[in-house]
Amino acid sequence: MVRPARWAICGTVGGNVALQARCLVHGIRAKFVWGSSLMTNEVGPMLWSDFLPAALADGRYQAAPTAEVVGVGLEQVQPALDTLRRGVSARKLVVSLT
Repeated sequence: MVRPARWAICGTVGGNVALQARCLVHGIRAKFVWGSSLMTNEVGPMLWSDFLPAALADGRYQAAPTAEVVGVGLEQVQPALDTLRRGVSARKLVVSLT
């Protein structure tokens, strides 16, 4: 039996190979970017420190889906996960830890 994590890895690798093949056919160069690489280059600070706070403040960017605070404290994490498993639509469940 193949574990779900292996399926995810195989799907990611297979999807990227297919993307590269389609790009080559059309003469396009594509690169894969790891999300964690943004911490060590100029893009991360530009995005998270310079652009996003100002864009959120003046309304050029809007967080989606709508956040719904479902509790405060670690003891509320399990009820929030239970709610998530029952199903939510177009909402982001948030548990505040402060």
